[in-house]
Amino acid sequence: MSSSTIQEDLDEDVYHCDFTTASEWEIFIARLEEIIHEWKLSSSNANLLKPLKPGQLSSRNWVSKCENIMFADFQFSITRYSLTNEDDGETPESENLRDNDDENVKLQALEDMMHIDNDFIPVVYNDNISHPHVLARLYSLREFIVINPSSSAVAKYIAEESKIKILLSSICIAINNCSCEVPVFIQALEPWRNFHLGLCEGRGIRAEFEMVHLKKVPQDCKHLTGLLNVFKSRLGMMSGSEGEPVRVSAKFSYSLTDWTSYSWSQEPPNFELLQGEIGVEELGTLPFGASMEPVSELILHAVWPEFLETALVDSQAYSDLEPQRATNWFLSARMVDEPACLLSEYMFEILELCRSQHSMHEFLGDFMQQDSGPPLTTPFDVLTESKVPNIGKVIGQSFGHSRRDRSSRGPISNDMLMPILYFLFPDADNSQDSVRSPYPETIGNAMNREPNMAESTIGNGFKSAPIDGLVWRLAVVMAHAVHTLGGTKAAAHLWYEFCQELRFRWNNGIKIPGVAPGFPDLKMCLLNQKLQMLNCCIERRNAVTNAALASAKASGNSDESEEEEEEEEDDEFYDCAMSEEDVAKQTTVEKSKPIHSLWNRPVGRLCRHGNLKLLNSDEFLYIPITQEATPKTEDQIDEDAEVLLNLGSDIQGSELRTQLMSASLLSDIESFKAANPGAVLEDFIRWYSPRDWIEDKEPGEDGSVKGTLSSRMQIPGNPWLEIWSVAKPVPARRQNRLFDYTREAEKVLHRLDLSQPSDAARLLLCPLLHASLLRLVQQALPIEMPGLISAIKHISSKAETLFRVCEKDINRYAEICKEVAHAEAMIGQVASLEHKLCPGTGQTWQMKKFLSDLVVEPEVAVPGGPHSDIGKRIKSMFAEARRVVLMTNEADQDSSDGEKSKSKSSGLHGAIFPKPTEKEFILRVRAACQNSFLVMPHRLTVQLGPNGISMAGCFSQDTTFQ
Repeated sequence: MSSSTIQEDLDEDVYHCDFTTASEWEIFIARLEEIIHEWKLSSSNANLLKPLKPGQLSSRNWVSKCENIMFADFQFSITRYSLTNEDDGETPESENLRDNDDENVKLQALEDMMHIDNDFIPVVYNDNISHPHVLARLYSLREFIVINPSSSAVAKYIAEESKIKILLSSICIAINNCSCEVPVFIQALEPWRNFHLGLCEGRGIRAEFEMVHLKKVPQDCKHLTGLLNVFKSRLGMMSGSEGEPVRVSAKFSYSLTDWTSYSWSQEPPNFELLQGEIGVEELGTLPFGASMEPVSELILHAVWPEFLETALVDSQAYSDLEPQRATNWFLSARMVDEPACLLSEYMFEILELCRSQHSMHEFLGDFMQQDSGPPLTTPFDVLTESKVPNIGKVIGQSFGHSRRDRSSRGPISNDMLMPILYFLFPDADNSQDSVRSPYPETIGNAMNREPNMAESTIGNGFKSAPIDGLVWRLAVVMAHAVHTLGGTKAAAHLWYEFCQELRFRWNNGIKIPGVAPGFPDLKMCLLNQKLQMLNCCIERRNAVTNAALASAKASGNSDESEEEEEEEEDDEFYDCAMSEEDVAKQTTVEKSKPIHSLWNRPVGRLCRHGNLKLLNSDEFLYIPITQEATPKTEDQIDEDAEVLLNLGSDIQGSELRTQLMSASLLSDIESFKAANPGAVLEDFIRWYSPRDWIEDKEPGEDGSVKGTLSSRMQIPGNPWLEIWSVAKPVPARRQNRLFDYTREAEKVLHRLDLSQPSDAARLLLCPLLHASLLRLVQQALPIEMPGLISAIKHISSKAETLFRVCEKDINRYAEICKEVAHAEAMIGQVASLEHKLCPGTGQTWQMKKFLSDLVVEPEVAVPGGPHSDIGKRIKSMFAEARRVVLMTNEADQDSSDGEKSKSKSSGLHGAIFPKPTEKEFILRVRAACQNSFLVMPHRLTVQLGPNGISMAGCFSQDTTFQ
């Protein structure tokens, strides 16, 4: 390459060199302007919006938009906060406008900060995020922009004053170029300080937002007089005239933490103090409420909305700002974090028992070894005794020693145990003329007993147990045992006694009370299904026993009937639940006939099937007496399904699966053949499955209507055909039992006997949680707290889903219990506040709303102010707490003189209320600037607290004639 070519290339590079490259500072300003244009904030000709109504800054929703912006290598986030319109949810730009009829030029932000309707709005902090933004509270702004550092490193970068000035100057240039009248702030120093500096400029006015934070309060700034001097001196730097008087708004806060006689808590149940006379209400009701004071602090806010600086005096020597003379009173309540509540304690203790790894022998080793178990008895042993004997007598006879001596060695004493057992099994209490705690007359799947109450929608889909049934009572009593009667050992003892009572009732043919009749209800919990199964077994065995006795009585030979009954028990023959007369008649007829005639003569007929006749004869078709359906619990159904799935898909597995599934069909076919000799498969189908019998449209020549089997019944290898071909005519009472009540009862009892304390707690977990939710609803209804019932319904829906999971996930139950504990704590807090502020019955709707709002809202206005009944109660509480403090200080000789002098100098204020824990002032004034005719607003917000003083000021100046 020649030298001339190189020179041309160099000249070309120099010619294309861009000397107009923007600096990082200019790029930042350009990006800021771009964001302002995107958000459509460059509207300098907009009129003023309507003033906000009282409380709208906190009650209405806020929307925010956020973008990232870079300054050199540091990243910031720029966020726009704006108040929505309550009606249509849009931003303030869509609100109704009003004409600017004032001769002075005004900015929206400056006009908003001069209105008093949104002074002292409380700021709620959730996860270190304030709502509304702290700037909305300090300046009463409805719209503003905040530039935040994106990291701690960036926050350190803008902690220096020079860096802050660079950012403020950049903001000033951007908002002027865009004609943006929305205030723009930067957050400096550490984020927790909430230290913001900002600008608002437009229409010839510039407003500077400044802040001062001091840990030590200057002596001159502790009272209003000194703060007025500071405010006026700051205005004197820009103002050439005094202007109008300063308008002041004040708020004093007083803390109360000593409740003295106003303390409230709910005592837990103590059965030992009842001296054995435990009532139904104590045993059948779960305790509720906070066992300790749930309210930690009450804060009274005395507010003077607005007064002129010359109207009231607040100085070091004298103050007119006394709480009794305040215009408005507001109250805040601070609650104890996770207060101890009785109902939630019961639930969490049951959950801990569910996690226990200890066995029954570890809790009751010596106690269980001394019990050798009940002796074997025959069903006829109970004929000479009462059908429902006394529990104490029964167990005393079974175990060879008295009930009191045996139970006194257990974790639960006899005085406690006997009322509990009689509460669970009220039919066993023969010591009273009438049953003390009877079960409801009808116990079924009715989960609610009071349809007029809101809990009618709670628990409808729960896989629980009938309300006030045996399982329900057992769950409640088990919770009492764990919490009050001795912990996990008492729970193990109660479960052991419960299982012993079930075994005794099975041995003696006594039905279990408090359980719905019929087959196990799969919509109920597993324990309730097991007890229903046990009742079915007892009913079946009693039916067999009664039938045998009736047969013996009819034949006049009771000894022979006993031998037949025992032989029938050994051979596992089934006897249907027929009436005694039918059994006696059928037995007499069958004994008068030879045995071989049973295969040729009809046996086991129930009734005639209308006018339907057999196809191959003129005999009528009779409905046979069949074995009743086999009851099953949900775990048995799952086991059967698993067995069928594990048989495989080969030929042998399929045949075995068919046999298992066709056991009931074989029994019905045999009964049908015995009742209808000479019948064919088509006759059985016409009765058993009419849909598989297709009749001809036209009758035959003889006038009878004929038909054919359905296509599925004609498939070769059909199980129905095969079973019909091998089935023999055997009446139901001669068949092998499909339902072996003895084996099924022993399986139930064996499972319950082998259950460990943790297993028992898991079986009772669903009913106990159901009872807890209903107890929660009953306590929540009188409060009428908005959202509380809906929150309980949400908990109920979560519990309903969890109840239907077979495997109990204790962690998920613990989450629900935490939500129950939170709701219980809220109800306890309302009860405590009601005891303190407005005790008595007949609370008005206004009082109920005040109490419920006090729990969920940061501040609530006291109805009627300081002169209302609630105001008088608050004064009494402060006065009593003040007297306690003075009496305590007087006992201390070293500090008594100083305290007395302070109380005397403070007058009435010191006699009732202590020193305010926090003071807050808002100073406003409209003053003309130097060399300008414009009257511009100025504002100073001051917060005096135990952590120092914080000042946030907005000072305006004229940019045209400055």
